Amino acid sequence: MRDSNEELNRTVRVKGEIFSGLGEGEFYVNLYARNFRKILGFIPFPGTLNIRVIREHVDKLNNRLRNADPIIVLPPSIPGFKLGKVYLFRASLFDIDVYIVRPEYTVYKGDVVELISQEHLRRKYELKDGDVVDITI
Repeated sequence: MRDSNEELNRTVRVKGEIFSGLGEGEFYVNLYARNFRKILGFIPFPGTLNIRVIREHVDKLNNRLRNADPIIVLPPSIPGFKLGKVYLFRASLFDIDVYIVRPEYTVYKGDVVELISQEHLRRKYELKDGDVVDITI
């Protein structure tokens, strides 16, 4: 029988397909930039890499995130905007560290992963819509 802490801390790999998002990632990364820097020690590349997790990996992804301790980024205070917290989860894509972004308010369902990094991930790995990648969480 597995120790419950071992189960919670186990590494999970999920597979998904790159897709173009709504084009709002740059706006929100820039909006939260100071708060990201305070918590992560860097400002991420302005934008997110969007990945639609393949169906058979969605439950594995969501169970792992549900049992993880997220890094919580508080929203900036901007009059006229209703902004929520951003939950970050450490992960890796290819050979670099990335963060899965789960905003408190989002249009995406549980099958979508948005990644932030110091790198421009599409450019660095020459990714295009339809490419399939593995994310390690």
